[in-house]
Amino acid sequence: MFLVSVRKYTRARKLTPRMLNELIDKIEVYQAEKIDGKKVQRLKIHYNCIGAIEIPDLSKLPENNVSVHTRQGVDVEYAALAV
Repeated sequence: MFLVSVRKYTRARKLTPRMLNELIDKIEVYQAEKIDGKKVQRLKIHYNCIGAIEIPDLSKLPENNVSVHTRQGVDVEYAALAV
């Protein structure tokens, strides 16, 4: 069921409320922390049908952090967490 929903949106150009309602059950937003002078905030996304996805092998993640400018004044950065 989840894959059927995801396939509908493989060529989506923007995220819509309908997409979020169909794919995501809930999003947990944790308290922001300041680490090494940068503000860091953890999110946990629970998808419909499959739950939260944990990435067990961090060595397979790209070494470089990925930064995305989402809208004016807001940048989202994805970085591997040290375990």
